[in-house]
Amino acid sequence: MNLLGPDGWGSSQVGENGTTVADDLELSIMYGAMASGDQFIRTVAADVVPRSLNDFAVIEYRQRVVADSCANPALVRELYAIATEAAGARRWMVGRDRGARGKLYLSLEPLTKLIGFLRQLRSTCEPSFSNFESEGFSGLTKTLTDNFGDEYLAEVERHIDILQFEHGFAISAELGSGGGIANPVLHEPPAPSRRRQSVFGARGRRVVAVSDTDESAKKFIWRLVGNSLDRVADVVSHATDTIDHFFRDLRTELAFCVGCVNLFERLRHDGYAVCYPKPLPQGSGPSFSFRSLRDPALCLSAVSAVEANSIDGRGTQLTVITGANSGGKSTFVRSFGAAQLMMQAGMFVVAEAYEADIRSGIFTHFRVPDDSSMTYGRLNEELVRMRDLTNRIQPTSLVLWNEPFSSTSEREAAEILTPITEALLDSGVKVVVVTHLYDYASGLADRRRPTDLFLRANRLPDGSRTFQLEVGAPATTSHAMDIYRRVFDRSSELGSDQ
Repeated sequence: MNLLGPDGWGSSQVGENGTTVADDLELSIMYGAMASGDQFIRTVAADVVPRSLNDFAVIEYRQRVVADSCANPALVRELYAIATEAAGARRWMVGRDRGARGKLYLSLEPLTKLIGFLRQLRSTCEPSFSNFESEGFSGLTKTLTDNFGDEYLAEVERHIDILQFEHGFAISAELGSGGGIANPVLHEPPAPSRRRQSVFGARGRRVVAVSDTDESAKKFIWRLVGNSLDRVADVVSHATDTIDHFFRDLRTELAFCVGCVNLFERLRHDGYAVCYPKPLPQGSGPSFSFRSLRDPALCLSAVSAVEANSIDGRGTQLTVITGANSGGKSTFVRSFGAAQLMMQAGMFVVAEAYEADIRSGIFTHFRVPDDSSMTYGRLNEELVRMRDLTNRIQPTSLVLWNEPFSSTSEREAAEILTPITEALLDSGVKVVVVTHLYDYASGLADRRRPTDLFLRANRLPDGSRTFQLEVGAPATTSHAMDIYRRVFDRSSELGSDQ
């Protein structure tokens, strides 16, 4: 049973992302929407989403599971509720009987509950088998049917009933050297109605009575009982652990599915389009294309409708975004990074259509606010962060830059950033950069490489922003008319108030 990947998938199919991805893309807002008040779901989402899959088949496998979940929200939530309750069934407590019998009973109680939860899970899942189309949910139903069938559960419940020892113990042993116990065997307890074959050993008919005043004999008997029950307790404890682990793993996987359902419903309720992206196999060449792409964090937090972008970047390795301040450049790069991350998590994306090649890792370098606790100056601090990034990325990684080296002069920033960009592109890294550095951007544009794409934040003649990007040569970020209107329009307002 695997909802998040086919049998045999593992860490080899997971890429390494940068440590600042979640913060830079403001994923905490998305995690909150996925959790919808459930802290466990939030924890699972924050763990699963940033661990990007880099295997085409695993991504599509998980997409089908997520699509199944969104098509059957009530059923998936019910399965999650059962798994959550079952995951809390095992509570180790110290009983009055601290010996082997106490250990046995501490395993029997949760095992009894877990068997009940297995029956409940089956009765919920099996009638709805036809509702599921993904291999993941079909595999879950098959696991329940094959491994936890009626005959198996009935047999386990019969042995649980026997281990209550309502009719006493039936134990045989040999006398060992020095009067010790050798080869103890626990037999099926005596009960007139039991004549069927059992996992317990065959019982003889010899009986020895021990006087209540014979303390030495009592100690011997309790050692015998302890040795016998301790073995049974270990077997029961192992069985309980196995079923407990099954439910805990299932709860984690279903938590991710329910999180996707919560996010899907929230976005659709707010009127935003979502789609299942088309991942292009790793190594197929840098590419992306999307229609009506939006930033999920902004969609979930904005009080008004969020504008979308549609860009054809097939064959593009370098994307440079320039243009007017407050024109939607940072929002675009966050939407691009979030879509790539969600695609490689096997999720839907906030767009009408989206496709991109799979990348081995996603790394971000965004401008950070001033911090008085910085060990270095702003420029040195940024150089350290850039060094750490370049040391970790691989040739098939994706790098997202938002206003890099804004802490220094334009000329000095261009001299630092240009060779770094060239080295990354030469090694096969895909780069998306938002920049106010006109010299840097225009220098790249002058090279006229077919794999470069230049976008500008759209600005109307009256200075208003559309928050949409268009293909165009690099543009400066300063606009004299913007400054004029901001200063003199404000002055006229003040004058009219006097």
